[in-house]
Amino acid sequence: MVKHRHWFRPVPSIGPSTNPTHVQAFRSIGVMTKVIFSFVVSVSVLCGSPSKGEEPRTRAFDFEGHLEGTVPDGFEVGMTGSWKATEWSVRKVSGNQVLAHVGFWDEDPEGVFPVCWVRNAEARDLTLTVRLFPVQPPAAYPNAEHDGAGIVLRFKDPDNYYLLRAVPLEKRVRFYKVEQGKRSTLAGLNLEVEVDRWHTLALKAQGDVFTAYFDGRELFSHQDQTFRHAGAFGLWSKPNNVTYFDDLKAEISN
Repeated sequence: MVKHRHWFRPVPSIGPSTNPTHVQAFRSIGVMTKVIFSFVVSVSVLCGSPSKGEEPRTRAFDFEGHLEGTVPDGFEVGMTGSWKATEWSVRKVSGNQVLAHVGFWDEDPEGVFPVCWVRNAEARDLTLTVRLFPVQPPAAYPNAEHDGAGIVLRFKDPDNYYLLRAVPLEKRVRFYKVEQGKRSTLAGLNLEVEVDRWHTLALKAQGDVFTAYFDGRELFSHQDQTFRHAGAFGLWSKPNNVTYFDDLKAEISN
């Protein structure tokens, strides 16, 4: 049992003291106690409760209720590298609103990656999850392949972020860093990524450890310290494909 120390030792007394000195002393102690209590409450409100054991904050986006054909409210679009703009817009697919990336099936410029991120989002440690649907290339483009889409976090700007990408063409899931516009592979695993079906892609960031998941399966973990600070999070695609995204969710712990 933990014993608590008292701030002052109580003086035994048969009844209330009428000594003016004693009365003034007890009044002073009462005032001091109120001041200290008020200070502690103020600090707690300003600083917040400790993060240890704190329930994660969740931000979820299902794209329902947004105007079709537009970028959803609260999102921004941009591009790693320089090229003509691809399209990010809300579309209705099988009665459900999704965020679609629509690129150019017959063009694949080097080092160009369209990105769509949540405006004013700041998170360092989180689990980011999305459902994605890689669309089968149309028959009109016989040489086209779906070259991957994914999620980004600790996003500083379109040239600096972490990326987890599912790649139907190469049959693998890969984890990258994009630093100063240059993409570098950090880790990956070969597996089947089917087109024309929904998949779940998730990336957990905890300090310098990143863990990748695909369709509910843990794939791999990797350590990296390139981007240590909080940043935005969002979606990523190659410019030569069409991908539908839905149910983007960030469970933020820091």
